[in-house]
Amino acid sequence: MPPQRAICLCLFLCLHAAHAGPCRFTLRRPLCSLSCLFGAGKCKGSMQKVPSSESGGAPTAWEMVHLKDDGVESSWSTVSFPFVSGGDIGKMTERLPCDGVWLRWTHGSYNYKWHNAPRRQIIASLNGHVEASVGSGDTRRFGPGETLLVEDTRGEGHCTKSLDGVGRWSIFIALPDDGPLAWLFARPTTRELALAALAALAAAALAACALRRPSGAGGLPRRIGLIGGLAPASTIDYYRRINAGVRERLGGRHAAEAVLFSFDQASVIELEFAQRWEEVGEQLARAGLALAAAGCEALLVCCNSVHHEAPPPHTHTLRLRGRRGLEVVLDEPAARAELDRLIYDELTVDVVREEAASWFVARLERLLVRCDAVVLGCTELSMLLDAEARKRYAGVVFDTATLHAEAAVRFALREE
Repeated sequence: MPPQRAICLCLFLCLHAAHAGPCRFTLRRPLCSLSCLFGAGKCKGSMQKVPSSESGGAPTAWEMVHLKDDGVESSWSTVSFPFVSGGDIGKMTERLPCDGVWLRWTHGSYNYKWHNAPRRQIIASLNGHVEASVGSGDTRRFGPGETLLVEDTRGEGHCTKSLDGVGRWSIFIALPDDGPLAWLFARPTTRELALAALAALAAAALAACALRRPSGAGGLPRRIGLIGGLAPASTIDYYRRINAGVRERLGGRHAAEAVLFSFDQASVIELEFAQRWEEVGEQLARAGLALAAAGCEALLVCCNSVHHEAPPPHTHTLRLRGRRGLEVVLDEPAARAELDRLIYDELTVDVVREEAASWFVARLERLLVRCDAVVLGCTELSMLLDAEARKRYAGVVFDTATLHAEAAVRFALREE
């Protein structure tokens, strides 16, 4: 077995590990047209056969596999629906309300990567066999006649793939947020319901924009929405990198189609310091709605720290641990505190001192003795590296802002 590889998160995002507890900012509907690709049929979870009673007699409840999340990682459990009435031919549970029923067919070669369920729902499989995996690495296989309660609407989600290569038929039953199943779910807060309304409006705005500007018509690039100002310097860097990437591929005077929503960073940082993350989430929803109305087909939040309240799916450091043979290593507490000070007191206001850059490079050198790679997880950190340093550390130091911008270019030009 090969030795584990170590990767270091030297950044300020590590400081936010202290913000324990799941993200409470949950949009109940997709914010953009891309999220709509999830669809009712894409979020198939795992299914398990209805068990017979241990004694061989009539069962007392309908037991169902439950795919849930804790705000970060998905996991399996089991729920029971007691039978409340019966007769000569069988028994029934209480009547369960629903918000709609879909009949779904999927091709036999599908392999859906990490995704969340777009809604709380029950899935009944009619034929075919699937394999589903969750963040803990637990994998289950399920087949015809089996049912599943899906509730992993947050965190890293799950992945599913076909096992037998046949087209699969299934039934999706959407569940409301109240009613007899309310005990299974956390009630949404007033703010979450307001955010859901914003998301619905955003989807409507996107649909209207799609009519005015058909996706892919005439080879037009996709329009990118940037949520920036957190801080302005990194937002400018995002904009420059995205346009440079488009120009590099298309040549001439080509540039990206982009719309920017720029925050007053002082007001958002004040909310961060006060741990008022739900209000940060509301601000992000407001920005997302404005960008969706402007016809943006994808949103980039040009700041890592506010991803604490960004809609899922998102990558969490816990997902790195033990999943791909990686070990996550943090810098010393004193160094992290100094890095935090540099980010907020200097880099966010465009102050880059030679002494600070030298200190940062020294920290990188020390970390690379212990680790195979270093991730710059704050969008301002690359400001501390000059061109020579970036070239020297290519392949071992990874700047999340650069990688994020490159992903936006690929999406805009339909390369993936």
